[in-house]
Amino acid sequence: MDLQPAYVLHTRRYGESSLIAELITPTEGRHAVLAKGVLSRKAPGKGVLQPFQPLLMRWRGRGELPVVTECEPAGIPPKMAGRALYCGFYINELVLHLCARGDPHSTLFPAYVASLSELSQADNDNRCLEPVLRRFELQLLEELGSGLQLGRDAQGQPVEADRRYHYRQDTGAMPSEGSEGSYAGATLLALARGRFDDDTQRREARHLMRQVIDSHLGGHRLKSRDLFRPSGKTT
Repeated sequence: MDLQPAYVLHTRRYGESSLIAELITPTEGRHAVLAKGVLSRKAPGKGVLQPFQPLLMRWRGRGELPVVTECEPAGIPPKMAGRALYCGFYINELVLHLCARGDPHSTLFPAYVASLSELSQADNDNRCLEPVLRRFELQLLEELGSGLQLGRDAQGQPVEADRRYHYRQDTGAMPSEGSEGSYAGATLLALARGRFDDDTQRREARHLMRQVIDSHLGGHRLKSRDLFRPSGKTT
């Protein structure tokens, strides 16, 4: 096989000197490989299998855990620190826990690469970081066949910016007369375009997407969310 672009989502030790690496790739989607001997002192490419490092890789074997035969950096990793770095870990966890191995998800890899680039260029501020996360979450859900209908309500009518709506995944947006548990139409429309006009829209969009993402996680807790607690919510 030819060298394949890849990013590491997560690694864990295997034996004394090897790693199992969970990857995201353009052709295989989420994919796991065995990197033999990479932890040994004189291993070529030692330390290359790191999150956010663009890689070119080759592996062999058709089982659940093919063996890496070649791995090299494919560029400079995006510079992320603080909350931007935590956002990168969050995106990695989403792919790791929501995507089944071997499903190609044709648009997810470029969306992932674009999100890392945007996070590296954004001011380390929730107003800049959260739109990146919301856009990636929406793209991921679309790839999983669970995309959100945000521009029209459950009856097929255009969402109105000045109305309130309840949102259910099985039906979509339903007009609401009260505010409790509901979202402004302006928030749904802002989420659809991936850009927010104010903090209220950001907050409501975060709450809605957390509700939706959690329903797909089936009770699994994302460790990356804990990183944001001391410095304000971002996921």
